[in-house]
Amino acid sequence: MNKTIFNMGKMLVLGVLGMIGLASCTEEPDGSNLFSTDDKTIAELLRERPQLSAFYLILEKSGFDKYMGTYGEYTCFAPLNEGVNAYIDSLYKDESYLISKAKVKHNGIKEDANWNNLDVMARVALMSDSLCDDLARYHLSGEAHRQVDVVGDGTWTTMKVGRSITVGTFEEDAENPEYIGYTSLNNEAAIIEGDIEAINGILHICSTVIPRSDRTTDDQLRVEGEKDLRIFYAALEATGFTDSLLIEKKVNADGTTKTYSLESHNDRDGNPLYYPKECLVKWTVFAETDDVFEAEGITDLESLRAKCAEWYGNCAQWYDYINEKNITISTGTDYTNPFNVVNMFVAYHILRAGMPIDKIVYEDAAYSAGTWNFCFGYEPQEYFETLLPNTLLKVWETSPKKSSGTKDLWLNRYLTNNTLTAKLGLFGMPGDGDHDLKFAGVPVNRKGSVETLNGYIHRIKGILKYDQNARDALRERLRLDSSTFLYELVNNGLRFATPAEVSTLNGGGDGNRAAFENTFFDNIVCYNPGTLLRFNVMGAWRAHNSDQFQGWDVYDFAIKLPHVPTDQYELRIIYPPMARGGLMQFYIGNSPRQSDMVAVGIPFDACANPNEDATMGYEPIQTRDENELSDFGVEAGQRMHVRGYMYAPASFSRGGNNSVTDPLSYSEDDIYSAASQIVGGNNCRSEQGYGTMMLRRIITTQQFDQSKDYWLRIKNLVNDANLGWSFDFIELVPLNVVNSQNMTEDWY
Repeated sequence: MNKTIFNMGKMLVLGVLGMIGLASCTEEPDGSNLFSTDDKTIAELLRERPQLSAFYLILEKSGFDKYMGTYGEYTCFAPLNEGVNAYIDSLYKDESYLISKAKVKHNGIKEDANWNNLDVMARVALMSDSLCDDLARYHLSGEAHRQVDVVGDGTWTTMKVGRSITVGTFEEDAENPEYIGYTSLNNEAAIIEGDIEAINGILHICSTVIPRSDRTTDDQLRVEGEKDLRIFYAALEATGFTDSLLIEKKVNADGTTKTYSLESHNDRDGNPLYYPKECLVKWTVFAETDDVFEAEGITDLESLRAKCAEWYGNCAQWYDYINEKNITISTGTDYTNPFNVVNMFVAYHILRAGMPIDKIVYEDAAYSAGTWNFCFGYEPQEYFETLLPNTLLKVWETSPKKSSGTKDLWLNRYLTNNTLTAKLGLFGMPGDGDHDLKFAGVPVNRKGSVETLNGYIHRIKGILKYDQNARDALRERLRLDSSTFLYELVNNGLRFATPAEVSTLNGGGDGNRAAFENTFFDNIVCYNPGTLLRFNVMGAWRAHNSDQFQGWDVYDFAIKLPHVPTDQYELRIIYPPMARGGLMQFYIGNSPRQSDMVAVGIPFDACANPNEDATMGYEPIQTRDENELSDFGVEAGQRMHVRGYMYAPASFSRGGNNSVTDPLSYSEDDIYSAASQIVGGNNCRSEQGYGTMMLRRIITTQQFDQSKDYWLRIKNLVNDANLGWSFDFIELVPLNVVNSQNMTEDWY
């Protein structure tokens, strides 16, 4: 079967401008790593199939044929010749653009008066190398993706940095009924012969070129395919956020693309690490469909403005920023005013981090197989800053272990006492008497997502607003993963990347870590130019989400903390006590200027062995076999807290070491019944050996105002280039949560 799925009316074209810029992001593979066995490489499988000759010529023109013939683990999505021919023809005739015209004539294909009489191979020969490079990257991945792993809807990464393919199954309502049950790629291309094993990966033969949008996020919202977002787009356009959503890369003052060079980008063994040479800018937009608005009586921009006046007119009651800045809320039609009610409504829907639907939180999915590390029924919860000044949006997945269908994502969902529990060792669950579901949250429609050139649009099934519910959802321990507020990690394809993917970007070299030039992040300032910034991608780390950010060498840098509602908070950081941990001083300031920084606490020794350093008050957690009166660390944890330390959470383990993922059992006859199941289990709270354990360090207790910036400076006090610092996550915990008399939160 080789019928092509090709709907010209829906086809979205690959871009030409900007293609060359990313070409240098992938190092040349080691040409000496050629195979000499009887097994076939992907390149050999492609060459022996005449129906794939056009795509193989594209690989040759772009240089990616060498990758397909070398060691590694790749996935190749190879479209049939007729699909390539139809696609190229649409590019040449500029027919793929529904609104705008091609950016360059024929989309970079050399003009030929005899075009209509050329065969597909002759047409490919007229394609520019940069166009071939772009097309090849989007049809290759640095990781093996098997269609047998497809469960529900998800995404597969490509070698086009920051771009992914939506993967699902053609269902009965598919426009091409002959492909019902086949694996779908971006809902249009079908894998007609898949999971073909090669010695260096997987080959999938596809019905056609995989379509993708080359429109920026604002432009995508205007096309016919997104006509159910008419009201939301009207508000987006009126408020001027369409200008922000045009941005694709960080640029210099003169408008040229900002580039990064890094002289020292090795690991500690001298192996060169991958580092991004440009910084992509991407966005996530949560958008209500017209039917959601209409259910609220909203039919156009004017009726939306009237509703926004109800929702935001008195927002000073819960939005501390307004009072602290003495801001007057506008309910009129000056929509570009950042504190106009419609502008505020739209701003809260936009994140600076562009994330596909299956990577908003760390999901138990094919991409995380072998590393997903949440224990004892823990459900992923993340917090992201929005474009509404200094506000957080909470995302909660309530069914992380669902084995089939789609997983449930909610925005601003919360329970009473959400991060507290009266039953030691258990999470709070609805219906247990202590945790009432106060707001179910705004559900995200997992099947309504669209990837754009510079981000993602996710449809939602309710009205999203920063209201009292959104504020109350944050009255809990806020565990803020570094990758959520270092949004460049998300936008440049490194959050939730696998070592195989990063190794491919590194020309087949080390893929466990990535390196960064010191000015790469908006929210980091390095005072010592010798500071080395590193990110450990998903692996067997003792880390939340199985990845972690690090500072190496004689580091001295500051990180801008996420903004939180005004309150008294306890600020904590998690760290691994180990010989390379370093001796450091923490500072807090309202700006990154060193003169604004105030030291908090005494110098902190991350090298100290907790089993030997009496100042911590650390006590190994005993089981009942060791001590029949053991309370499994309850009292010891309280004593540690007084001294500024805490056990690590039990909610995650070393990457992939999560043998207990179901919720624990509890007996009313033994209040420690659940806690006893944690001790000795595979989780970070249980690991107690120096060099293997994790601890939390309390940095300060103070007021955090929503209207102010807070920067945390971490300065290494020892002139030792071998030392490092792990910045996995921080916790900002309201004091009423810390000081709860009846419940505890330090287990999780």
